[in-house]
Amino acid sequence: MSIHEGGCLCGTVRYQTQGEPIRVTICHCRFCQRATGGAFMVEPIFRSEDVSVTRGNPSIYTHTSEGSGKRLYIHSCSDCATKLYVTFERFLDTCGIYSGTFDDPAWFPVTGGNARHIFIDGARPYTFLPAGIPLFHQHAIANDGRPRDPMFLDSPREGPED
Repeated sequence: MSIHEGGCLCGTVRYQTQGEPIRVTICHCRFCQRATGGAFMVEPIFRSEDVSVTRGNPSIYTHTSEGSGKRLYIHSCSDCATKLYVTFERFLDTCGIYSGTFDDPAWFPVTGGNARHIFIDGARPYTFLPAGIPLFHQHAIANDGRPRDPMFLDSPREGPED
């Protein structure tokens, strides 16, 4: 089983993941834009039991989702404020890693078989949306738990649909 490590800017908090992500979510919602300071978040999702803190003790900020009304728990370094991973009231058994905190942030593949783009309605106009990867205007799962149908592009295009 593969082990991948990561941590915060100052090195106070370190973590490791075991195995491959369940999926990779690329999220374009305003929360993820604010949380990362970027156009979107690349978030490999793991089973909670496959993520462990190996050094330090992250602080936890609780945020209520505007969309689902459920809580998100953002785990960060208390010293340098790096956001490391997020756990969810809505998806209890999973943990999403802020991918840029991995020692090698490109170790996991992003393909049509394991990834999805969500909240593309909030994508920045200069964001290229890929062909062959499931795209969702909002979350891939409705608030009532039903999966939503994805859309697919035949060729990449820039920004959200008008």
